Order: sequence, then structure tokens, then C-alpha cells
Amino acid sequence: MSQVIAKLQEDHRRMTVLLEVLERETVAFSKGENLNFFMVETILDYIVNFPQRCHHPIENFLLKSLTRRNYEAGAVAAEILNEHEELTNIISRFAKEVEQVKLEEPILRENLVNTVREYKELLLEHMHKEETIFFPAAEQSLIQADWDVIETRMRDKGDPVFGREADREYRALHKVIVDWGGR
Repeated sequence: MSQVIAKLQEDHRRMTVLLEVLERETVAFSKGENLNFFMVETILDYIVNFPQRCHHPIENFLLKSLTRRNYEAGAVAAEILNEHEELTNIISRFAKEVEQVKLEEPILRENLVNTVREYKELLLEHMHKEETIFFPAAEQSLIQADWDVIETRMRDKGDPVFGREADREYRALHKVIVDWGGR
């Protein structure tokens, strides 16, 4: 397995853990507990920004390379990109709902749970599709020169899209959230 695919799969595992913490927080809120705004907003920051800054750029580059090498296998690219957009829309709706709660505007507590569950369901399906269709197709179709370019871009600290500094920051944030959420 390439380092690129291993990193993307690790990102998926980290996101899954955060989804569990977020769901637990919203379920507790729906049962009458106070919403831990700091934790929820920190998770939101991670869920919104990490994919945009660190994960999706790698996937997009991989999708372009795959489409160039194997057009049929690359056809999944449009579907994956559409799902990225749909996920962004759902999490934006959730952020607005959290803001409503924070401002003490009327909102059903269950709305937060339902939105998180909708996001979680779609994201888990999406990640499964990537791991069972997209990643294997890339590993089968790309040549070593493709992987070398992608891995070089990932290691390049100066690259604003693939830079490791942002990834390190989000790894640290993930650890803090998981440690905090485990209490």
C-alpha cells in the first residue's frame, strides 16, 4: 500500500472517532444536558477545515492522476467530488444549528442529533466507497512516477496545500479532542 493511501485511510479513522464524540455530545444535549459549545465548535473546526486543507487536496490530486491513467476508473471522481460538496452543506447546516442553540434561538434539540447522524451516515458511506473503489483503482492504475509526485508534494513543508505543518496541527488537535471527549 502506498504512503498516500495509508495517510488517507488514517485520516478516515481519525474522522470516524470525532464523529462518535460529536454524536455522543449531541445525543446528551437532546436528553437535556447542556451542549459543550467549546468541544462541539472545536470538532466543527476540525471537520470543516481539516478535509479542506489536508485531506481533499490529496484526494483531488489522486483523482486527477487516476482519471489521466484510467478514465473509466476515474469516473468515480465526479461522484466523490459531489459527495464532498454534499458533506460540506450538511456540516454547514449543523454549524448554523449550533449557532442557533448558542444564541438561545428556538430549535429542536433532536435537530442537532439528526443532522450529525445524517452527516455521519453519508461520510461513512463516502469513506467506504473511497476505500473499496477509489483507493484500490488508484493503486492498480497509477504508475510509480505518479506516486512519487504525490508523495513528494505531501512531504514538501513549503507547499501550502500539501504542507505537513497543517496536517501536524490537526493531528494534535484531534488528540486533544479525543482525550477530552473520553472523559
